[in-house]
Amino acid sequence: MALLRARWLGVLCILASILTGCGGSLSKTIRYRLTFNVDVDGKLVSGSGVIQVKQSDTRGLFGSMGGFGNEVSGEAVVVDLGPHGTLFALLHGPKAGFGDLGGPAWMLVHAFADLLKSEIDPLPRVRLLREQHPRRVLHVDEIPMLVHFRDLDDPKSVEQIDPGNLPATFGSGVVFREAVIEVTEDPLTAGIEAKLPWLKTMKTQLDGDQYHSRNTLANELNARDFYRRNL
Repeated sequence: MALLRARWLGVLCILASILTGCGGSLSKTIRYRLTFNVDVDGKLVSGSGVIQVKQSDTRGLFGSMGGFGNEVSGEAVVVDLGPHGTLFALLHGPKAGFGDLGGPAWMLVHAFADLLKSEIDPLPRVRLLREQHPRRVLHVDEIPMLVHFRDLDDPKSVEQIDPGNLPATFGSGVVFREAVIEVTEDPLTAGIEAKLPWLKTMKTQLDGDQYHSRNTLANELNARDFYRRNL
């Protein structure tokens, strides 16, 4: 009985290692704060959010069948521009069609590429970033997708924003200044549902379709582009 119990504990530990690192450092988490600074009618307006990326290495468990993966937890950064509207920086790549390929994990690696060039595997990369707590101003092509809603109560009214031309969306006097990424240990941001209450129940794409089947922004995006809870 004791031997059987030990075997089961071993199996459970191996399975848990994918999620928690039990029995070996197979996964590590890192958090970063993303801050957007915008000039609004001559005044600085900022919005920021803390996002978590969990990197996993399953090669030790599955051998050649294993690989690397990541899970993202957090929510879109919200920048309240007052009477001009609201800007959202999504958990999505900078362009339509990018999705997670250009999402938070990708952005983290590219933003700190100069520090990470000597490290190939993701777990040493995470350790290095957590030790140094680096800070960078993002290039425009590293910024996640920016959107707004013509009507915050209507998810189908979503529109993508050009960071280089905010006046086209929000009117004169609104100018993008910079986006800053900084590794942190702060708690994750929460509360986007207060701005977009329909996120709580949405199970479809923003246009109401069940699947991504059309070439429109509202059909490409869904609730996971605005918030994820993979803790």
